[in-house]
Amino acid sequence: MLKSIPSLAAVIATGAALVLPAAGHGAADTTPSRAAAETAPGPYTVTLRTGDQVTLADPAGNNVSVRPGAGRAGMRFAVVRTGGSVYVLPRDTMAQVRAGSVDRRQFDVVSLVRARYRGVPQVPAQVAASETGAEEETHELTLRYLDRNGSPTQDAFAAVSGWGRNVADWPAVDADGTSTVRLPEGRYNLGAYLGSGPETAMLVQPVVDLTKDLTITLDARAAGSVTLTVPEQSARMGFVDVGYSFYPSYQSWPAGMFLTGDGVSGVRIGQIGAAAAPSAMVGSVAAQWAKPDGAGDFTDSPYLYAVAESFPGRLPSGFARDYRAGDLVAVHQQFAASAPKQSAQRTVSPFVTPAPAVVSALIVPTTLPATRVEYLQVGVRWTAELQPGTTDDKGRFVAQRRLYRQPTAYRPGGVHRDQWNAGPTGPAFGQEGEAPWKWASRTGDEIAVGLPLYGDRAGHAGSLVPTDSSRTALYRNGELVGEFARSGSGSFTVPSQVADYRLEVADVRSGDELTTRLSAAWTFRSGHADGADPIRLPLSAVRFTPALDANDAAPADRAFALPVSVEGQPGAPAPRIARLAVEISYDDGATWSKAPLWATQAGWTATVRHPAGAGFASLRATAIDADGTTVTQTIIRAYRLDTGSGVGPRE
Repeated sequence: MLKSIPSLAAVIATGAALVLPAAGHGAADTTPSRAAAETAPGPYTVTLRTGDQVTLADPAGNNVSVRPGAGRAGMRFAVVRTGGSVYVLPRDTMAQVRAGSVDRRQFDVVSLVRARYRGVPQVPAQVAASETGAEEETHELTLRYLDRNGSPTQDAFAAVSGWGRNVADWPAVDADGTSTVRLPEGRYNLGAYLGSGPETAMLVQPVVDLTKDLTITLDARAAGSVTLTVPEQSARMGFVDVGYSFYPSYQSWPAGMFLTGDGVSGVRIGQIGAAAAPSAMVGSVAAQWAKPDGAGDFTDSPYLYAVAESFPGRLPSGFARDYRAGDLVAVHQQFAASAPKQSAQRTVSPFVTPAPAVVSALIVPTTLPATRVEYLQVGVRWTAELQPGTTDDKGRFVAQRRLYRQPTAYRPGGVHRDQWNAGPTGPAFGQEGEAPWKWASRTGDEIAVGLPLYGDRAGHAGSLVPTDSSRTALYRNGELVGEFARSGSGSFTVPSQVADYRLEVADVRSGDELTTRLSAAWTFRSGHADGADPIRLPLSAVRFTPALDANDAAPADRAFALPVSVEGQPGAPAPRIARLAVEISYDDGATWSKAPLWATQAGWTATVRHPAGAGFASLRATAIDADGTTVTQTIIRAYRLDTGSGVGPRE
């Protein structure tokens, strides 16, 4: 019997390229700890005893992707989130784990990551049902499982989680198709999977009031099929993700159970018992489609379809919808190549409130440069990311950067376009961060920073860039508070009194011809922040958005217009720039020349004169705000100089 499941999120996933991201919703997207700041920044990959590979984007396992091992294509997985642990269980191991013949700890990927990667912090233990007080009144809950023929079945999986207290259980299923568990008196949520092959069913009883011994029958016949279609006949469903999230009063993040199919195996969902309050539980159905590549994936699909439905307070007994053109909005995407032989992984995820326990997205491998039309359901906010990278000599994708777009609701009609991965690369703070403390904030007397130093020309937030060396340091009244060997990331405990601060970042990179060195320094005043909510700091980024060619180059030996803007992070006071200076260098920062500036509706434009001959242009800027805060940032080799006949904007 598996104990201690106070924060449950379970997913049965197919072996397709499926990622289950928290999208900024997860409880583990908290400020960076000192221990985490000293370890590898992720993602973290571990191999299970079955040969399957599991990758976590963060040490707490909020973002989980699973790829089956050799000879295991099509394997299905359960992902069970327990608050302190995340178990990724291949379907062919569940019977042994359930029976106790295989230790479930061998599939706790959070523990495996902690064992492999230095400095990943330990997650506090949770309270199990068996650890409750001996004098507390308890009752037996008996669960009866029936398959689609109405016969008792042992092929089942159930979880009972408390609504108002940190107690839960995952009871073993006996040979007669029943489970019995003794729990403290109280209100619980009950979810279960019935069956393990095609047409697996998931049932939920939103509210179980355990005031006496109780028997509940979980009948697979109560579940209905989920059937979805899109207008494109050549599209194949990458996944359909169904389930529910509920919101226990004892924690700030959701729990829930999810079931994922691939359009071939199918899924069935249903509810027994009364609905929950609309604000207490939300059912969901989401799916994505793309063009198959003939090799079992969706590489270079020219389109993506993505839909997401929500059902406050309930989970429907089946769901069917034929999506038409009017239900979707077309977003035309362009993905630039910032290096030779570059590819990328692309994901688009629904962003819904209240936050779900799990959000799924299809990974679409993309050869750069590329274009794609993404058809997204109207009325839903969508987040997106692009991870450019390369393939190593073993055929594995290695990400070189993560670009992120904030949740966006696209208006029906009109033309929507977005461009990714085009240079110059530099700080970009204009996107809403994925957690309340981002990008830089103060909570009480803790200052936390996680700066997107590597945004693209369109302003997508950019991070997770490999560096040769990195330093992030904070000074208070000229005295060093602390420093970390990480790119734009750290957490600093400071005195409560108001003081003058200086935050410095410096990166050195040799893996790319452009942005080989990036440094910045911000000065600001700060004192104790009242309340539990982070207060965002008045940090700004100077952004350069020149028209470069597909090689991130500008023409040599001519005058060149360089648009400049200054943007603050959302939630902080808007910048009121009193003075701005821009300089350019053609010898990697050995010497600098000041560039004339004039104001425009969008900010400023600097006029520079490029020398003859191929080379690189480096940029430096200093901005002083009316309140006295400052930023100075330097990008060595911001773009190339080309001796060709001309340059035009990227299309």
